[in-house]
Order: sequence, then structure tokens, then C-alpha cells
Amino acid sequence: MERRFGGLLRHRDFRLLWTGETVSETGDSLANVLVPLLAATVLRASTFDVAALTAAAYLPWLVIGLPAGAWVDRWPRRPLMIACDGVAAVAFASVPVAAWLGVLTFGQLAAVVLVAGVAEVFFATACQVYLPSIIPAGDLTEGNAKLQGSAEAALISGRGAAGALAQAAGAASALAIDAASFLVSAVCLLRIDAREDRPGRNRETTVRADVAEGLRFVATDPYLRPLTVYAIAGNLAYVGYVSLAVLFLVRAAGFSPAATGALLAVAGVGGVAGSLVARWLSRRIGSARLLLVAALTSGAGLLIPLAHPGY
Repeated sequence: MERRFGGLLRHRDFRLLWTGETVSETGDSLANVLVPLLAATVLRASTFDVAALTAAAYLPWLVIGLPAGAWVDRWPRRPLMIACDGVAAVAFASVPVAAWLGVLTFGQLAAVVLVAGVAEVFFATACQVYLPSIIPAGDLTEGNAKLQGSAEAALISGRGAAGALAQAAGAASALAIDAASFLVSAVCLLRIDAREDRPGRNRETTVRADVAEGLRFVATDPYLRPLTVYAIAGNLAYVGYVSLAVLFLVRAAGFSPAATGALLAVAGVGGVAGSLVARWLSRRIGSARLLLVAALTSGAGLLIPLAHPGY
């Protein structure tokens, strides 16, 4: 069947979901740079404190990541996603308000990051299972590809803009834009007309039983088990890098906030390039070999400590 030009972007409900996701992903990318910049340059936080902010953002995935999937199976997804947008918007909006009043503290910033992280866990989990409710099953591949592509593009634009906004208006004031992005996402979700599928999970099973079932499946699958172990090790290293990157670029390498945002945005360019060639490379050398090549070349991050001011 021949597809019309634009594909799913001509589908109203998907277009609303895609627009809201893209805007909120851009806001998330802004926050990933603005929050450590704010801690490092305004609150004069220590290295440990700045790293702790990054840990607070990822802690919800560790603590509630597994039960969140079981809970989402039991709840209506769209109302949950709208509620998560609202919680994140209020949390991030409190930062510029506190800064304008002169009462912003590191404790408040850490609490905001933690609350927003919890909202992100539930939103991201619900979004994955909400997509089939608004588009046909045959369009899921295209839908997921468009959402992933826009997320990578948002990574570039958000990080690139974060440094410039922080330098022009201040990191705290720029976080108001992040709060507004979640409101845009909520409005887009409210305008979707498609009727959501009712959660089909057997309500007689407990959350603990669902989590245990998922863990057993991963532990016994010959493909998922090694991929999970690699993901754990890789994410451990990545989060360590993310927690120190802004601090290193600003304090050790001496870059301005605008230059720091631009440098961090380069990582998004690699993500977009990888998504464009991944399918072609997978056919050429095989998916298993491609995973090995990607894992080995990720060691290029060891060159970052050699950075110094200047092009």
C-alpha cells in the first residue's frame, strides 16, 4: 500500500503526540544542562553536590523503574501522562520563582530534580504503551522511529540552546522555558481524540508478581541477559560522565555557558547520525557485530579530559 507524503505526520492524533513529545524532550535537554550550570555557577555547589543532582535525576529509574511498568499496566495512560506533565511543570517553575525571590537553595534544586525524575519514569513508561492506542499496529515502526528521531533532534537543539539562554538570561530564568514545555505537552495530549485502550492486565496479579515475572524472563533469555548486563555497566559509566561533564567544562576547562552547551550538543549530532546509518550498517555487518563496534568505539569519551579552551 502506497503511503502518503509525510506518513504519520498527516495523522492528527499522532502529530499531537509527536509535537508534545518533541517540545518536552527539548525542555528536558535544556534542564540537563541548565540544572548543573545553575548549581555550579550560581549556587557554587561542590563537585559532589553537582554529581548528586545527576544521581537524583536517575535514582527514580533505579528505585521505581521496575514496578512503574506494572503500575502503568493498571492505570489509564493518557491521564497519567498529563498528570506527569503537570507535576514536572510545577516542579521546574518553582526554581526561577525561588531564584527571583532570592530563596533558592541546593536542597530545593535536588528535590525538583528528584520529583521530575519520578514523573519522567511514569511518563516514558506510559508513552510506550499509549502509542498503539492512537495508530494502527502496522504503523508502530514508523511511529517509534519518528519519536526517536525527534528525541535526538531535541537533544541537539535543547543542549545547544541551554548554554546560550543561561548566558543571556541566567540558568534559573531559563528553566521557566523547561516548565512551559511540559505544559505544551499536556495541552497536546488533552487534544487527542483517539479513545484509549483499557488496561488489559489481569488485576488479580500483584505488582510484585509482575515484577518477578519480568525479572525471570530477562534472567533466562540468552539475548536479553547479556544485553542487560552491558546496559547496566554502560549506564553506570555514562551517568558518571554526565554528572561531571558540565562541571569539568566550566571549572576545569574554562568554557563559557554558551560554549559548554554547544559542546554537549555535539553528542546529539552523533545520535542522529547513528540512527540514520544503523539499519544500513546492520544489514552490512550484522546486528551483533554492530553492537560490538558501537561498544568499542564508545571509549572515545576518554579523550574528553584532554579538552582545553579554544576551538
